[in-house]
Amino acid sequence: CRRLAKDWECKSRKGRAFVLLASIRLMTRKLCQKTL
Repeated sequence: CRRLAKDWECKSRKGRAFVLLASIRLMTRKLCQKTL
């Protein structure tokens, strides 16, 4: 059970990082469009 919890924690961390990167990409894209 503990092993599964650790695995899930690692996956959630990766997922969070992925979401963060995606949101940053979208924000930068919007900013670039505004400046152009």
